[in-house]
Amino acid sequence: MGVSKQVLPLGNPFRSIAGIYDAMSILISFGLIGMWRKRVARMLAVGTGEVALDLGTGTADFAIELTRVSAVGARIIGIDLTPEMLVQARRKVYLQGLGTRIELRVGNGEQLDLPDNSVDLCCSSFLVRTLTDLEQGLQEMWRVVRPGGRLVCLEVSHPPQPILRALFHGYFYNCAPLFGALLGQNLSAYQYFPQSLRAFPDAPQLKALMEKYGWKDVRFHYLTGGVVALHIATKKGSAT
Repeated sequence: MGVSKQVLPLGNPFRSIAGIYDAMSILISFGLIGMWRKRVARMLAVGTGEVALDLGTGTADFAIELTRVSAVGARIIGIDLTPEMLVQARRKVYLQGLGTRIELRVGNGEQLDLPDNSVDLCCSSFLVRTLTDLEQGLQEMWRVVRPGGRLVCLEVSHPPQPILRALFHGYFYNCAPLFGALLGQNLSAYQYFPQSLRAFPDAPQLKALMEKYGWKDVRFHYLTGGVVALHIATKKGSAT
């Protein structure tokens, strides 16, 4: 199975929208994004001595939520490609007194500066759709997770029910840029988001792609009718 590679417009659109990213996420999800993240974080709760990698941590909302439900001795590493997003993240982490529990780094999810088999859990919240090379990203995630460790991806998806799919696509493709404009951004800065979903595989296709690159026991769950999907997998054996 092949997946077309994405190209970030304007170099990296997240650089210009870091200041409104949280407000935009709440607006476009009708406030559901917090509920989705909390639900997933409760499933993951990292144990004492374990290391979790939050890829595409953005403004660190998911890393913070995961820290709240995890053991005090757990370590969370948040990596994001965009320094401007991490400025927002560091402020949040500092204000909540979590600086000793969450480490934030600039990094590329397709070329991770981490040793092989070095994390117990690799998780992402609305990242995988934005990878320029999804297949390379899945391989990198597999590389850094320890045998027996987990991969958990929460992502916007394509609802399986045709009518809901059509309604959601119409909303997401047309409204995301308009919401960005309402918050003071140029329309072009938010054109990338509908573009990224058009090129993104649906949940069964993403499951097959994960299996192709070595992930085992892959399963997915639709949330909110399939507007988002949660993928869960385990690292066993060698990548193919």
